Amino acid sequence: MPEALIWGASGGMGAALVRLLKREGWLVFAAAREERRIPVEADYTFAFDALQSHTIQSIPMQIASQSEGLDMMVYAAGAMAAGTVEQMPADAWVQVIGANLNGAYLTTQACLPLMKAGGHIMFIGAYVEHVTLPRMAAYAAAKAGLEPLVTVMQKENRKLKFTLVHPGPVDTPFWQHVPFSLPKNARPPEAIADAILARFLSGEGGNLDM
Repeated sequence: MPEALIWGASGGMGAALVRLLKREGWLVFAAAREERRIPVEADYTFAFDALQSHTIQSIPMQIASQSEGLDMMVYAAGAMAAGTVEQMPADAWVQVIGANLNGAYLTTQACLPLMKAGGHIMFIGAYVEHVTLPRMAAYAAAKAGLEPLVTVMQKENRKLKFTLVHPGPVDTPFWQHVPFSLPKNARPPEAIADAILARFLSGEGGNLDM
């Protein structure tokens, strides 16, 4: 039975992926800031905070006793706080960078020993040129930082595959926290989950542009 760990499993894309993988017969470990919001389909659930590294480091240790090795890890966690550079509180900046960028680094570092040879690690990124907008500095900086981070991690771990997903607009609660309307071409989160699973099954790494 293939095994996956989804970070951010309570959000739109993470939750959709949990449900899809269970339908396809996977063993699913799921982590989120609000554990109670993780879909009930998940086999094992955990709570974590991307700003508290010890909450991340404890999860792979718990998984190890139940796992034969992860085939896939997906970092779908994130946060948004819109504001100009002049006005954004420092703690809001730290939260956005922490959830979108630092969390990707910390979860990967913690989970590398759990990955099977040939395993696949994926991250939800963004088309940075589309989010480099007023009041979006923290989010744009965090997603821009994912680009070189994933490239370097692939070079350091050649026995694994890495994918940075560029999903475009997705119909999730994210849009409640930005000063823009949901685009008419926004995809449902289930479409992103389908694309992630298809990329895994293809055996290919590299960017996934949607």
